[in-house]
Amino acid sequence: MQVGDVIFGIAAGGQEKLLFVYEADEDSFWARHVTSQTTARFGRNGESQWVEGGGSCTIVSTATLPRGLYETAVGLDRKFAAKPEYPDTILSTAEIQLVLTHGDFFKARLLPGTEQLVKTADKLNAVGKILQMEWDPINARSNPPTWNAYLDDLPVLVALLERPTSVDEVAIFLADMAARKMRTPQVSGRGMAAAASLVRLRQGWT
Repeated sequence: MQVGDVIFGIAAGGQEKLLFVYEADEDSFWARHVTSQTTARFGRNGESQWVEGGGSCTIVSTATLPRGLYETAVGLDRKFAAKPEYPDTILSTAEIQLVLTHGDFFKARLLPGTEQLVKTADKLNAVGKILQMEWDPINARSNPPTWNAYLDDLPVLVALLERPTSVDEVAIFLADMAARKMRTPQVSGRGMAAAASLVRLRQGWT
C-alpha cells in the first residue's frame, strides 16, 4: 500500500470500510475510514494490528477505483477530516453514487483468499438490514435501538439460518433477543413476520 491509495476492508462484524491510506512504511500502513475518520494500522498482510475503538479489520480489495470515483473518495475523506457541521455534511450526487456503488466495485475485484470473508459479511449485513428495517427499526420514532445493538447476535442468527430452521424457531430466537435487550412489545409483535423474511433470505443463500 502507498499513501493516497483508497482500499476496501471488512470489519469483524461484517461492516464494509472504504479506507484512505495516509501513512505507510515497509512493514505496515495506516488507513482511516473515509466517513467516520476512525483509524487503523495494518500489517502488509492486510490484517489490522490496531483499530481505533477496538475490533479488527481485514483488507479484501486494493483495486484501483476509476479516476472519477477515486477523486470523489479523496474529496469525501478531506470533507469529513475537516469535521463539517450541517449543512456541509450533506452529500453531493457524486458522493452518494460513491457510497452506493463502491462496495460492488471492490467485491468484484477481491484479493485471493478473501472470498469467504466477504460472503460471510454479506450474510451478516443482509440479516442486520432485515432486523433494522422490519423487526426493530433503527429509525423508529420512539425508543429506537442503537445501530450496533445486535452485532453480537448476528453471527449466531446467521448460523441458525444456515441450518434447516423453521420460521417458528427463528421467531423464538428473535423473541429471546428482544427480551435480553429489553426491547418494546412492538418489537416482539413483529417477530413472526421478520422471521419469515429471514427464512426467505436464507433460501437465496448458496
